[in-house]
Amino acid sequence: MDLSHSKILKELPNLSTATNLYDLDLRYCSSLVKLPSSLGNAINLKILNLHGCSSLVELLLNFETAVTDLKDIDLSHCSSLVKLSFSTRNAINLRRLNLSYCSSLMELPYSIGNATSLEELNLSHCSSLVKLPSSIGDVVNLKNLNLHHCSSLVELPSSIGNATKLQKLDLGRCSSLVKLPSSIGNATSLEELNLSHCSSLVKLPSSLGNLVNLKKLDLRNCSSLVELPSSIENAVNLMNLNLSYCSSLVELPSSIGNAISLRKLNLSHCSNLVELLSSIGNLTNLQEPNLSYCSSMVELPSSIGNLVNIDLESIGELDLSNCSSMESYHESSTDIQEFDPWTKSIYGLRQLVLNGMKKLVSLPPLPDSLWLLDAENCDSLERLDCSFRNRCFCHLHFINCFKLNQEARDLISLTRTDDYAVFPAEEVPTCFPYRSSGSSLTLKLNQMPLGKSTKIYGLHHMW
Repeated sequence: MDLSHSKILKELPNLSTATNLYDLDLRYCSSLVKLPSSLGNAINLKILNLHGCSSLVELLLNFETAVTDLKDIDLSHCSSLVKLSFSTRNAINLRRLNLSYCSSLMELPYSIGNATSLEELNLSHCSSLVKLPSSIGDVVNLKNLNLHHCSSLVELPSSIGNATKLQKLDLGRCSSLVKLPSSIGNATSLEELNLSHCSSLVKLPSSLGNLVNLKKLDLRNCSSLVELPSSIENAVNLMNLNLSYCSSLVELPSSIGNAISLRKLNLSHCSNLVELLSSIGNLTNLQEPNLSYCSSMVELPSSIGNLVNIDLESIGELDLSNCSSMESYHESSTDIQEFDPWTKSIYGLRQLVLNGMKKLVSLPPLPDSLWLLDAENCDSLERLDCSFRNRCFCHLHFINCFKLNQEARDLISLTRTDDYAVFPAEEVPTCFPYRSSGSSLTLKLNQMPLGKSTKIYGLHHMW
């Protein structure tokens, strides 16, 4: 039965004879206040859609008759909903319950535990939700729990550990969440844990290491997070760890080196992160490290070079932009201001971004695979101890690198690129033989190779 968008509908007629009703669609019935008790006679009802019923205050599924086939209830955007209740027999086969954007809902009923077949529970953007009942642990088949942007949620009940089939838990933007219960470690089927923007979260329980199936851990913008538990080493299947904008994080545990499946490690904008420990060199599967805007980072350990000897061919982009304190990659040589030559051995490196490394003096030999080099605002850069042999170079950026010596400038200006090269200069380089005393310049293209070249295209962008 489709009654969707019946905006003046305030109540439903008697449904005592609707025994064959399968799907009841009441989306956007914005004047509907409640459902009749006669709905209990719809014993074959499987889908109940109340999305956008903004005047609905309560939903009581405590029918005397058994609506045992009900599998899907959508109450999303029911902004006035404050009360919800289930009986055991009416919730026994429920698979999906969507309560997202129910902004007036402060708590779930204890009877939610009766929904033992429930697999997906969406409570995202329930901004008034303070807690979950302990009976949530009775929902033993739960696979996906979405609490994203539940900004009033302070904690999870310890019974969450009973949800041993839980695969995805989204707590992103739960800004009042202070901690996770240690029992979270019992949810051993968990594969994705989102804690991004949990700004009150200070630390994680050591039991996190028990999540042996965890593949993705998102801690972006956990601005109060001080440390990771050393037990992270036991998360042997962890592939993606995002710690960007964790501004209180000072260091990573040495045990991080045992998370050998890690492929993506994002530490960008960790402004208080001073160093990486030598165990980082054990992450042999790491493909995408991001250290941009780690403004307190002084050095990288020499062990990072160990990755080159194992497998760094898959690295496509190395972003160290705005690491303004970075002087060296060698942990014991803090007085030098250059890269160690291991960079040349990253055979698959295509992009190297070094923006704002203000103490960098020289660049070592670089791999031939490189096609983009961006060293904008490297104020101290003087030498390029490298050659650009890649015939497919896209562009070279040396904007505001005023200390570059003449040899470096000549190297840049003579390198052909598909796009353009930029470096500071006071005059047109001698390798560009075309001159004019006026405000325009005419080139005879039939005397030059057609297509984009640094000598023409670069000047076009500079003028």
